[in-house]
Formats: sequence, structure tokens, C-alpha cells
Amino acid sequence: MSELILVTIVLLATINAVAAVNVIAGPFLRKYSTPSTRPLISLLIPARNEELNLPRCLEALSQQAYPALEVIVLDDQSDDGTLDVAERWAVKDARFSVVAGQPLPEGWTGKNWACYQLAQKAAGEVLIFIDADVHPTPRAVENTLAVFERFRADAVSSFPGQHLRGLAAKGIIPMMDVILYGALPLPLVFRTKFESLSAANGQWFAFRREAYEAVGTHSVVRNNVVEDVALARLIKRRGMRLVLTSGVGSVACEMYSNLSEINEGFSKNFFAAFRFRPSAFLPFLALMLLVFVLPYVLLLHDISASTMLAVGLNLTFRSMLATRFRHGLVSVILHPLGSLAAVLIGLNAIRLYYVRGGVRWKGRTVPVRGSGTRPPFDVCETTQAKDE
Repeated sequence: MSELILVTIVLLATINAVAAVNVIAGPFLRKYSTPSTRPLISLLIPARNEELNLPRCLEALSQQAYPALEVIVLDDQSDDGTLDVAERWAVKDARFSVVAGQPLPEGWTGKNWACYQLAQKAAGEVLIFIDADVHPTPRAVENTLAVFERFRADAVSSFPGQHLRGLAAKGIIPMMDVILYGALPLPLVFRTKFESLSAANGQWFAFRREAYEAVGTHSVVRNNVVEDVALARLIKRRGMRLVLTSGVGSVACEMYSNLSEINEGFSKNFFAAFRFRPSAFLPFLALMLLVFVLPYVLLLHDISASTMLAVGLNLTFRSMLATRFRHGLVSVILHPLGSLAAVLIGLNAIRLYYVRGGVRWKGRTVPVRGSGTRPPFDVCETTQAKDE
């Protein structure tokens, strides 16, 4: 056990070092402002059954300080009042328009098909794909364009700050930031060409139009449930520059409000991020237990210096993230329980994958196993995209 806790301490020290780099260096979307150019920017929102989220998103977009923009909402065959909400805004604000989504073709995920259609309708030089539950501050679009200019970027993605309501949300949702900011040094994303040092968030993902078309648009990842990461890797594969930022203070989001929504949402993406490969995902879940849960369990009956150090490193790590990314003190206290819950959700994601033969979201099942489609995480049609 002493060797195991020593390994845990080494891993936690490394995680703390990576987190410190991200906390200090960012980059943070809100720090960049006043772009020197004013190209037309298209804000593109795929919306399926978003009647409750869409009004707040559109209200925030209507208040953007950036003058040259258009907002296009695609109603993806919703069965609630999404279309009515979008149409009311289109009447109220001339910059807004609504597209009725076409039926989902075989071999596409719903979101990728919606984004593809949106891009076809967009007139902007810069395309920003936005989820309907995102609430940008008035200068978020300016911030994004300024990042493009500052880093000479071809694509910019941002991880929104999270509105956390309830203990389940405060304990589990910050685990996304725990994994991202504890494992990936953000400055290396734009400084290196390694595809492995890539990440993106489809909630706020911006492209220069020529870059988006060069990688093959959403068509190239049509059946991929983690299309944001796949597109990010393609950007790097084509020798273009990707910048990944923290959106805290510039872009916010309330993803899920209860445990059921958290379980469904995380089950969709968690296993998919590991290409639906248990050989990669199960060791990762074991590592989470080792690093984030075991020290607290050991502390219950072994108040040794090494155990206390491991717990202290956990608290230091989570306190850094909670302070910088506004998770709140409760998330620090709930860290071991949130970590355990994330592992259980991950195991449930594996179960659902093999039971359903696909991923279910927004009332649709995306067939990613035994359906004749290509692997859901691998970039589809890469050769074709390179030749176009």
C-alpha cells in the first residue's frame, strides 16, 4: 500500500503542476478584446427541444457589442416550442433568422447534421457554433475574434464557465474541468502540432470559414458523437492553429440541473471520448479512483503523513480550480464523491453502449455499434477531406 500511495502522490503532484500552468497562463477568452478588424461573424445554433434554454441564449446574443454579426437558429425537428421561440426573435431582430432542419440522413448524428446545414446557410467569414444552453457576455464575440487575431488562429474553442445548481451539479459537473485542466496544459495546444494535445468544446467552437471548409466541414465527422475533438485534431493534422481557452467570465453555461440529466449527458460523451474502447477507458476510471478517491478512503483508518499529503494535494488541486473557474467551495468538499460518481457514470456509459448498441440523446439513438457505420470517434472520410 505504501508504494501505491507513493504513485498517487507523484501523479497528484504532476496534476497540480499542470493545473497551475492553466490557472496562471490560461489562455482566458475574456482577456482578449478590441479586435482590429470587423468581418461578418455567423453565430450558429443547432436547437432540438430547447424551448427552455433558447430564450436566454438568444437574449444574450442580441446584446453582443460586436456589430457585424448574424444569428441563425436551426430547429432540428423539435417537438416543443423551440421553433416558436426562434421565430419570435427573427421577427424582433433583423440579424436573426431561422432554418427548418431537414430530416436526419442515415449515418449522421443529429447535431453534426444540424451544424452542417447551418454552415451552408451562413454568410460569415468566421463561424461560431454555439449550444442553446450557452449564455455569452456582451463581449464574448469580440473576445473570440481578438483571440483569432492575437494567435493567428484558424479555430478557437472555449470551455464555458458552469452555472452549478444543486449538490449533484456542484459535485459532478466540475469533473469536466478536473480532467481537462489537470491533464492538458492549454498553452501547449496552440504551441505544438501534436494531435494528442488537442481538445475542443462544441458549446463554443469558432472557425475561420476557409479552415472549416479545408478540414471537410461537419460532413467529415458526420457519425462522431465527440465531433468537437475530432475537428480539433483535423485542424492540427492539416497544419493549422487551434487555440483552446477557458471561457470563465466570458461564456457561461448551465448544462444540467439534476442527477438524471447529468447521468444522461455524461453517459453520452464520457465513453465516446475514449473511442468506445474499454481497454483505454477502464484504466482511466481506475486511475481516477486511485488519485481522487483512494486517499480519502485511506485517511479514514490511516492518518499517516503520506496519506495526509495525498489528501492535501487533492485539496490544493481542487481549490485552485474552484477559485479560478468559480466552482465554489462545496465542489472542493464534494470532490471524492463527485469523482466516485463520475466513475460510476462511466461504467454505466459502457453498459448502455453494449445494451443499446448506440448512444441516446434528445430522443434519438445514434447507432455506433453493429450498424455498418464507421467507428464513431475516428475521423471519417479523412482522405477525402485532404483531397478536396
